[in-house]
Amino acid sequence: MSCSNSIKSLLDIQDVNIIFDENCVKEGTYKGKRCKYILGKLTYTPTHCVKCGVKNTDFTVYKNGTQLSRITLPITGINPTYLLLQKQRFMCQSCQSSFTAKTPIVQRNCFISQNVKAQVILKSAEAQSLTSIARDCSVSPASVQRQINQAAKQFIPHYKALPKHLSFDEFKYAKGEMAFESINAESGDILDILDRRDNLTIKKSLYCELQFD
Repeated sequence: MSCSNSIKSLLDIQDVNIIFDENCVKEGTYKGKRCKYILGKLTYTPTHCVKCGVKNTDFTVYKNGTQLSRITLPITGINPTYLLLQKQRFMCQSCQSSFTAKTPIVQRNCFISQNVKAQVILKSAEAQSLTSIARDCSVSPASVQRQINQAAKQFIPHYKALPKHLSFDEFKYAKGEMAFESINAESGDILDILDRRDNLTIKKSLYCELQFD
């Protein structure tokens, strides 16, 4: 097994387009804390332009530099671990637009890996505080709460109409911030959890996502 494949196996990275060179692991600091940096490259030949859809024939889409991203990975050892990923940039001669290579290990415009998000959800099922989960996963408490909220929405039943009786509650989460939840007063089911409690956000939740009969 090559060095690159060994590192991908260790980090549980399945993307064949990510390559690691020898001596790619470096020690450093981030926000005053010791950490490990792993340097990698993401590159491939696109089949078409993601902006205009033109097929990549005769170098219609060509490589145009790289963009460096710092992606949070699950901790290896005792220190936070970050992937410094050089993402390939592309330029389309047809529409003169540029775009960046994509990878399934992280969502677009996000710097927390999918594996870390999965780790947050698994730990949230245990009796741990947001602060404890955030520390174990090298993310902020706000990121932990946001991920829990997103996961919870997948299990909230979709209601075609609001129940006759509603109750509301507020609770503290990251750094004393207040969250808002709406509840079916009869069944006790949680209808929605909002990370803000201003009138606009609450009305949007009640009148846009749910509708009265």
